[in-house]
Amino acid sequence: MKRQREYFYLPLADAIKSIGVRVNLFALLEHVAQPDLNSSSGTGAAPLMAYCCTLILVSTYMIFIHDGKHYCVYDNRYSSFALFEGTTSENLVPYQTSEKYNATDHDTVFLKQMREWSSERVRHEDLTEHPLKLMRIDPCSIFHLVCKVLHVSKTSSNQSVLYVWDGTDAPPGLQIITRTHRDQQSTPPIPLQIEEAPLPRDTICNFPCVGTILRVFANKNFAEISKLRDHDRPWVKLCNLTCTMHFSGIWEGVLQPFSRIRILSDQDNSVLDCSREYNSRINKPDGRYPWMCHPLFSSITATDHPSMRYSTLMDSLTNTTAEHLIKAIVRVVDVYPSEYKGQDEVWLTLEDPTARVHALLTGKDAETFFGGQSAEAIDRRMRRLLGVNECETEQGFIIMRDPPWSIFCLKSCFLQRGPSGSQKYIILDTML
Repeated sequence: MKRQREYFYLPLADAIKSIGVRVNLFALLEHVAQPDLNSSSGTGAAPLMAYCCTLILVSTYMIFIHDGKHYCVYDNRYSSFALFEGTTSENLVPYQTSEKYNATDHDTVFLKQMREWSSERVRHEDLTEHPLKLMRIDPCSIFHLVCKVLHVSKTSSNQSVLYVWDGTDAPPGLQIITRTHRDQQSTPPIPLQIEEAPLPRDTICNFPCVGTILRVFANKNFAEISKLRDHDRPWVKLCNLTCTMHFSGIWEGVLQPFSRIRILSDQDNSVLDCSREYNSRINKPDGRYPWMCHPLFSSITATDHPSMRYSTLMDSLTNTTAEHLIKAIVRVVDVYPSEYKGQDEVWLTLEDPTARVHALLTGKDAETFFGGQSAEAIDRRMRRLLGVNECETEQGFIIMRDPPWSIFCLKSCFLQRGPSGSQKYIILDTML
């Protein structure tokens, strides 16, 4: 009887040291990536990473380096491979093989061992790498996030931007502004978004009205991003995500080259937990309060509508009524012009956990807002409204803004109807 050939399988740590050597591998696929290679010699180059929940056996592959990355090269003359189902299966038959693959009892032993190791690895990850909520993010950590992908777009440089949401509110941002002694003129208002252009209105109208929508920028091409378009706003687990604070005080998520994207089932336990928490929140009387705002907070503004229910800014942005009035709990993150005293029109930039808008203060509404106070009193209250903390250095000024929560009444009207239309906000019935 012919004796079966047994392969010696190298650990990946040893394989990447075997440049120019033919090796055999038995490994768990974790990610699929399109190799960025310029060669075409009838062979195929596969990166040493692939897709989760699948086990791979590869035999007689050549290891080489391209642009600092390790690849194993499939050669039709002598290489072979087999793909097996992952940890949830007991099937010992591969679901896909190459022409030269020959099954052995030796491979079956390795397959069982790999499935057992993979199962333990997943359980360990679930215990030690519990995902964070958006309400817990900070700029100094690498974390996992279970979230719903509401929209995917591209920048002018073809970078993918994911708009993700988990039903919770991200912490308010802190602005740090530096200004030289020569640069005392009024600066333009801070931006409403960190992406290059605002989204079309018909896209925004499909967003949830409660909870922060985080912009996540991908620092490489992830194969899973193209698959997101095949799903209707899928739930995902973003692994090894980082966040930074944009200069404007808006959170910016970043998918690093070492990050991963896992598409989740709607019945995944972590997805069900997010849905339950969100449904519980929106059914409470204070469900539209920002989570970082105490229900009994003291606002330095007041309105003529004490009994009106609170709305979020996203409630207004998704409202299709031509004109409507809302009362919202917001922070004043900017004023334009900065030398607002004596101006006929003053623009305040308002934000809550869901969105940011510019709102106009003019005419009788401005008289009501400032209430005939002295210039000194108005300046003192506006600095408090903006949360300004300023210090002078030899080069100029460092201004930090951490505004408190305040109550505003806003009137919304459309400047332009249609799918890409825009809205204008006017502050009224509000007093400082």
